[in-house]
Amino acid sequence: MRTKNSIINIGVSCTSYVFIMIGSFITRSLFSSILGLEIIGIEGTYQNIVSALAIVELGLGVGIVYKLYKPIADENWDKVSVILCFLKKAYLLIALTVFSLGLIISFFVGAPIKEDFSKTWLSFIFLLYVLDVISSYLFSHKRAMFIADQKNYINNIIHTVIQVAMFVTQICILVFSKSFELYLICKIIFRLAENIIISYYFEKRYPFINTKTSEKMPSIEKKDLFNNIKAMLLHKIAGFSLTSTSSLIIMYFVNLRESGMYSNYMLIVTALISVSNEFFNGIVASFGNLLNTESKEKVYSNFNVLYFINFLIYSFFTVSFFNMVTPFVSIWTGENTTFPILISISIAGYLYMYGIRQSLLMVKVGAGIYNPDKYFAVLEAIVTLVLSLILVRKMGVAGVMLGNMISMFLIPFWTQPYLVYKIVFNQKLKDYYFKYFIYALLTIVYTFLVYSICSIHGKNGILGLILNAIACLLVPNILNIIIFYRTDEFKRILDAAKNFGNKLKNNFRKEGIN
Repeated sequence: MRTKNSIINIGVSCTSYVFIMIGSFITRSLFSSILGLEIIGIEGTYQNIVSALAIVELGLGVGIVYKLYKPIADENWDKVSVILCFLKKAYLLIALTVFSLGLIISFFVGAPIKEDFSKTWLSFIFLLYVLDVISSYLFSHKRAMFIADQKNYINNIIHTVIQVAMFVTQICILVFSKSFELYLICKIIFRLAENIIISYYFEKRYPFINTKTSEKMPSIEKKDLFNNIKAMLLHKIAGFSLTSTSSLIIMYFVNLRESGMYSNYMLIVTALISVSNEFFNGIVASFGNLLNTESKEKVYSNFNVLYFINFLIYSFFTVSFFNMVTPFVSIWTGENTTFPILISISIAGYLYMYGIRQSLLMVKVGAGIYNPDKYFAVLEAIVTLVLSLILVRKMGVAGVMLGNMISMFLIPFWTQPYLVYKIVFNQKLKDYYFKYFIYALLTIVYTFLVYSICSIHGKNGILGLILNAIACLLVPNILNIIIFYRTDEFKRILDAAKNFGNKLKNNFRKEGIN
């Protein structure tokens, strides 16, 4: 059942995200051509500031989902009700806090922007972003139940349908009214609609769960949860420093135009990371169940397969990003909106270093390991900020990305594997790092091998992009098959694929489908 749920979640998540990604790029292309890079720079900056405000969410949803695994497995619905009721009240308090902070910041948010925009208008636009993030908290406790119950595909199907409808509406707004304000209001309306629909499906599927229960969470449970929440706050700060402060630094120390270009590049990076996130998010609930029901040896064996899959994904993503980003962006938003090769290298390096940790972070989330390295997360945030501020003056955008990579290498590269291997697996770390360096070396070789092949044809435009895409698809994946086909991890992936195929055939036969 765990495998079946994981496959359904992964399949729906990845398919859903493909539709969302295509819609995002089409909308972004029109957004850029109609409203301009300066507005994109404002959008990226304000989204990052709102992300900083959302730190008050403290990773509450993640912590609660971890707490739901066991009572769901035990079918203890009274305890589930208590936990979800607590989450509901917590999100109401968080929404009020975010709105209050956002209202205060709106008076000052336009000050760093050097370009000629009305400060009142900038404040109004910022408040729309604040309302958007607040609307995402509505019925989040019900969304968390679908995730913990290994039915995140329900969330994803609803999210995809609503997102596609939103993209169509936003495109119409951009084409016919060219209004940035209506574009944002549309986003808020559809976000509210999505949450209302999720609430409806929750009531239909879980009528036996009482989210209005007056029963309180036991003190010991609450204490453990708050310890995790405090730790998650520090991890959230570190995550924000890695993903959100960069555009703020670029906007202030470089210019709004390059901040807009950076936002376009990071939209691609975020899209790639989100695809892998959908894969691992589809597994995390099943992995959390596995941690509570199976031996450490079996858990570790499964992790090695997921670590290998993590490498397969990010070797392909990194090669593809580096060799396709320039021709893609030149077609997408124009030739004058592309970065030089040094910046592309730095962003590709960031993509790989951030992404190759996904399997490790999935184990941390599934096991609820937040507290032991919480102060390292703060240290990482400080190091990232200091290095980025130093290097941006000398290297511009490339310096900001280099600061992020150095920070990742100095801190989480050592601390996170140590905690997972010690607490969850009881295994030695040498195997992890040996594989890490082999995987990284192969990715570098693949990247520049494909770059050499793409340089030979020298084509530009859509034809060049297609030829680059073919090389990116074939070279790293064929070489990975040749190198790893004898390994246990590769054989287990093949066996899982064959078993799933056989199960599908058997199901079709039972239903009379030949």
